[in-house]
Amino acid sequence: MKYLYLLLLVTSVESGFWEDFYRILASENAKKNLIYSPISAEIIMSMVYMAAGGKTFEELRNVLKFPENKTLVANNYRSLLNDLKRREKAIILHLAIRIYVNKKYCLVPEFNEVARKAFKAKAKSIRLDDPVSASAIVNSWILNRTRGIIRKIVSPKDLDPDTSAFLVNAIYFKGQWLYKFQADQTHVADFHVSANEIIPVKMMTLSASLLSADIDDIDAKVIELPYWNSTLSMRIILPNSVDGLRKLEEKVGFIDYELEKKSVNVKLPKFKIECSAQLKGIFENLGIRDVFKPSADLNGLVLESGAKIEKIVQKAFLKIDEKGGEASAATGILTRRKKSIDNLRLPPMEFIVDHPFYYVIHDNKVIYFQGHIVQPQW
Repeated sequence: MKYLYLLLLVTSVESGFWEDFYRILASENAKKNLIYSPISAEIIMSMVYMAAGGKTFEELRNVLKFPENKTLVANNYRSLLNDLKRREKAIILHLAIRIYVNKKYCLVPEFNEVARKAFKAKAKSIRLDDPVSASAIVNSWILNRTRGIIRKIVSPKDLDPDTSAFLVNAIYFKGQWLYKFQADQTHVADFHVSANEIIPVKMMTLSASLLSADIDDIDAKVIELPYWNSTLSMRIILPNSVDGLRKLEEKVGFIDYELEKKSVNVKLPKFKIECSAQLKGIFENLGIRDVFKPSADLNGLVLESGAKIEKIVQKAFLKIDEKGGEASAATGILTRRKKSIDNLRLPPMEFIVDHPFYYVIHDNKVIYFQGHIVQPQW
């Protein structure tokens, strides 16, 4: 039996599935910094859906709430990726997909056409009887597409001569803050990893008018840090208690809480994070099982292979620091509402990120990254 090895590097489907998915992933990584890309996971599974038939197709459709019409799914992603390319000019945000096919086999022509048009995917034949050379080819592509950030996602032992095909999805993001943190104000401060553990971090400082709120339902504060000349922003949800992150992540979904623009004094630690996550078990826990079995029906992908999915791995990287484009005075005025005298008299919100927190990088349609920081590292 041949199998697929899917690699995700790092939603638009309206389903609670992805919220449940993140809760499980967060719980499994409760004591580690976490970064995860929902859009990467969704695109990969959508491509698998396009190749599925029979029971495999029905299970994916029922669990992921995909439309039964595959053409509609393809059109949705074509629109999403085209819109992303048109909208984002000031930030660097690249989604790149490549399908590697064992040189013994070839893609079903119809699937290759859909992959090229809807998912901007490219297919490339690869010899898997030489795993050292094959892994070098894959890692070289990843290195290039992530601008040298992620150097390795597969090793020779990860590849098998019987692998029919595997899909690689790379996402790379670099943005500039609309409101810039001043580097000369960054200082060493305490970060409470837990009630009993404190570590020093490099704490950045910002005072600005930001969308923010106190949310009693989840016992947390929220701010939105916008990126310059972009529809993207970083939302930070900070539990009110030092040990409140796990309880927060059990409740939180990507819900548009009512945020109000107000003056906020922000203290946020600099951090870098790179992590890998094994995702197959989570998909199985949430009801996607047939696609991982020898009986999987994925004959729409590779001719005469009888493929199944063996592994799903996601790797992603994120760096948060002071750097960002300064908004001009005119831009700053255009993005702010006129303040009343009463509002000017209100004291600013104090948003001191000195204990574990949850974050999401998103626009009004898509979550690109989400995760939590329990121990900032730089």
